[in-house]
Amino acid sequence: MQKMLRYLGVALRELFWVLVAVAIIGGGYAGFTYLGENREVVEAEPVPRPETLVETMAFAEHRAPLPIRGDGFVEPFRTVALSAPTGGRIVSLHPAITNRNGFSEGDVLVEIDASAERAQIAQSRASIAATQARLDLLMTQLERAESLRASNTVSQSSVDDLMGQRNELTANLQGQRAQLLSAEIALENKVVRAPFDGAVQSKEAEIGNVVAGGSPIAQIYTKDQMEVSIAIRESDAVLIPGLFSGNAAPAQVSIDFAGETKQWSAEIVRIDPALDPQTRTLTTTVALGDRVGAETDFAAGNPPALINAFARVVIEGLVPEDTYAIPSTAVRSGDRVWLLRDDVLAFHPAKRVHVDGETTYVRITGLAPDDRLVLTTLAAPQEGEALRDVGAGDLLTTLVVE
Repeated sequence: MQKMLRYLGVALRELFWVLVAVAIIGGGYAGFTYLGENREVVEAEPVPRPETLVETMAFAEHRAPLPIRGDGFVEPFRTVALSAPTGGRIVSLHPAITNRNGFSEGDVLVEIDASAERAQIAQSRASIAATQARLDLLMTQLERAESLRASNTVSQSSVDDLMGQRNELTANLQGQRAQLLSAEIALENKVVRAPFDGAVQSKEAEIGNVVAGGSPIAQIYTKDQMEVSIAIRESDAVLIPGLFSGNAAPAQVSIDFAGETKQWSAEIVRIDPALDPQTRTLTTTVALGDRVGAETDFAAGNPPALINAFARVVIEGLVPEDTYAIPSTAVRSGDRVWLLRDDVLAFHPAKRVHVDGETTYVRITGLAPDDRLVLTTLAAPQEGEALRDVGAGDLLTTLVVE
């Protein structure tokens, strides 16, 4: 009996917990149904996409020649170490050598002591005169002997002897004249004349110094013919009209002196026939012309284009079409630019024409009148992204190109 009561108690406890579980499930279902029937419906609304602030600039077509730049040092067209062909003691120097002034072509710049050469010339002339006198006498005697020979008064051997003496004196006379010419050449070699119009850069010897033949006496240069050699890239060389046909574009040279910039007109005069093996650049030489704007505030007057002065050269390149000057940072990868078009970001192709430091000249076609160039760098640009101009781009609409 007790065993049956124990089983009945276990069954009643299990039934109780089953009823509790059913009640919990039923209550949860009833609550879920109630909440579902009385829920508040939330409708989806579009979230406005934020606009990105960017700096832009307007496009201004470049209608001037492209600037092809280079720099170098001022050098004379010709520099010569002045020397005498033969050695000796210096007896005279041109004032230009002493004062570092200019001289003209043909001026006597240096005289070497030529006492021995002058004495040799005088001796040669005396010998020539004596030989000529003997030859004149012999010619008279020969004419008389030939007339007497016709009458058989003088033998043929006597005439032949006189003719032999005549030939010997004639040969001696020619040799003496050659010695005179040699002495005159030696005398001329004692005088050094200016080979061109120029000026003296440095003096290496003084009056009284004994110099050997070929040793430098002074350094001279072409004062009014100054040049600057610059290295230009192959991509820039093709932009210079007439560079390889002898009708190259003009140029301008700027030289700084005492805080002021002086300018000269220039023209291309020489192209190196070989590319530099290291830099793969082409050496181009421009010759300085007239000064541009001769006014100066210096008490010393206008400074010349001094040798070894640092010079900046700008060669006028071709005038391109559909080309714009923009900051180099605005040229994006893939040869394209970013545009602000209808308040959204647009990608547009741009072909590089010339790079000039921080400015790049690009050829762009198909621009709309209201398109603006985006200058700001975006971290993750997406075409069609909403943009807003901060309004500072108008300050950059024009790039000043020297």
